[in-house]
Amino acid sequence: MDEHIKMLWFEDGYIKIQTNKNEILSQPLEVFPALFCATPVQREKYYLWDDNHSIRWEELDEDIHISHFHEKETVNYDNDVNNLLSRFPWLDMKAFADFIGMHWTKLARFRYGVWTPSPETFAKIKNGIRAIGKEMSAAIL
Repeated sequence: MDEHIKMLWFEDGYIKIQTNKNEILSQPLEVFPALFCATPVQREKYYLWDDNHSIRWEELDEDIHISHFHEKETVNYDNDVNNLLSRFPWLDMKAFADFIGMHWTKLARFRYGVWTPSPETFAKIKNGIRAIGKEMSAAIL
């Protein structure tokens, strides 16, 4: 029998699904930054499509296929990117990602420790912070 999504809900920082085989699968919300940053109301505005193999949030421009629930992802806030960006809590992650030429969900996955950046990518993030610092110090007040 083909596995598909029967039900979806959010609980304790996770997105959870029940399959037609009555299996419960989940992922931390940080794995899907658009959902992590969304409001509870936005999270509830989804629909199932692709014969109930995929979930779509039109407003968030987010799609998740059932296969993503079989790939166990972990979250690790104790990482270099989060340690760096946490020093600047006022820094808007979406605007900063745009500034360094990276999609904000990719930067978020690095920050939440879902993905580990290559040394080149981490250097790009550090150089972005340095560039902002230079621009700020050159500002005429």
